[in-house]
Amino acid sequence: MKYIYYIIAMMIIFSALTAYGLFDNRIEVSKPFISINDRIITENEFKKMLDRKPSYMGREQFVESVIAKQLLIQEAIKMKINKEEIFRRSVENFYEQSLIKILLDRKLDSLVVDVTNDEIEKYETLIQNKLVLTKMIYPSIKDAQNKTNETIEKIESDFIDLSDDLKFIVMNLKIGDFSKPRTTDFGVLVYRVDDIQKTGNPDEEKGFDIKRVSLFIEDKKKEQLLNEWTDSIRETSEIWRKNE
Repeated sequence: MKYIYYIIAMMIIFSALTAYGLFDNRIEVSKPFISINDRIITENEFKKMLDRKPSYMGREQFVESVIAKQLLIQEAIKMKINKEEIFRRSVENFYEQSLIKILLDRKLDSLVVDVTNDEIEKYETLIQNKLVLTKMIYPSIKDAQNKTNETIEKIESDFIDLSDDLKFIVMNLKIGDFSKPRTTDFGVLVYRVDDIQKTGNPDEEKGFDIKRVSLFIEDKKKEQLLNEWTDSIRETSEIWRKNE
């Protein structure tokens, strides 16, 4: 009998400790901050919303914008727009784009590259030159490798007037060199440097900004590493497509 009393006593003590919250399993309760019809936004939820408040908005303006947003959401749900196929596709597209953007942003942030003095000097030299290039366009990588079905264009331009992508490509080439095949929306592109002609424009040399050029080269090197990373993902994946 004493044993039974002991068990009952321990249960009462345990219940009391739980009631007074001496265990770390309590649920945090936040008071309501805004109520819009059936939608309740708690103080904690609103604090998190404030972290995304545009800098140009005051607190009261932001509260009003939250209320207006919730009213529109509720009206859209009343009209059952959230059940329509167009809404589902829109959400799916936004989800996929957001997922990819976060992935690429994180990968870019993780990349570390060095910009050498030689690279900066090469850029400084090239801004005083005119380049003669041959641009070869192929329907596919296989065509580029076999040099079949090519379309050829000639390009003559001062280095400073080239696109940023093309500047970075030719920076690493000498006369007679070919660039690596590069897949674009317009086909697979390959460039060949045919000639580099000195122009000696003193204005370009005076306006040379080492910091800006260094950041340009750094960004392009990271972009190159990112492209190589995405290519490696493709190469190690199993991909099948129906032949048309």
